[in-house]
Amino acid sequence: MRPLHYRYVWLFGGTCLVGLVLYTTLMPLLPGATALNDKAAHAIAFMALMIWFCGVFEIRFSPLIAVTLLCLGIAIELVQEQLPYRSAELADALADTAGIGAGWVLALTGLHRWAVWIESWVTFDQS
Repeated sequence: MRPLHYRYVWLFGGTCLVGLVLYTTLMPLLPGATALNDKAAHAIAFMALMIWFCGVFEIRFSPLIAVTLLCLGIAIELVQEQLPYRSAELADALADTAGIGAGWVLALTGLHRWAVWIESWVTFDQS
């Protein structure tokens, strides 16, 4: 993990993001809810998760982060297959994969330092 002052805050935030993804993908849809295109939502969610965790962990762990997120996406689809009010789709898993890939590319272009940048704006009293 990166030497971050607020590493537990960042990990908690990432855990909350994963929880939000799980909640939105496994709960029944609200009646009349019209949201962003389903595949775009999958891609954006997994891109955000990839960028988030690449910012908390060192970039050398990005392959492990990508595989972990891919397993999460597959697990979500397997659980959705068992739910009477949801359906599993290969296209959703492919959208998750595209989001992970896009997030990885963005992380490699410098976004993996987002947590370091935020922490550099905060003054720490070292007394």
